[in-house]
Amino acid sequence: MSWREEDIYDSRYGSGRDAKKFIFWAFFGIIGFCAIYFPFFAPNLRYTTSAYLKGIFTPIGTISITLGSLMVVWGLFSLFCSHRKSAGIKLMIMGVLLIWVGMYFTSFVVDFSFPVGSSGDSERSRPKGYH
Repeated sequence: MSWREEDIYDSRYGSGRDAKKFIFWAFFGIIGFCAIYFPFFAPNLRYTTSAYLKGIFTPIGTISITLGSLMVVWGLFSLFCSHRKSAGIKLMIMGVLLIWVGMYFTSFVVDFSFPVGSSGDSERSRPKGYH
């Protein structure tokens, strides 16, 4: 590129120095925002962001649960009524996974864990003073 082409390029797109200045000021702005805004409003920002994201993920979770339920039912029908049993099993597995993801998104908790090694009442099995 000749010097004239470089001048035309710089006049259209800016030089590399401008980009470095922009990156510096953007970084400085982020640090300033964190230093000034976060100490006063971080808890409120956390709950506001959480409420906003819940409005997005709850419908996605509901759709996942609905599609997963339909896939499980379709998989059961194809398991018993079709000659291709592997397709029914695949549909059921995908449906169960969609239901699981949907429950995670909608905060609907199903605990699949079982207590192991516990004997009797858990209050009596704990030593005194244990919280």
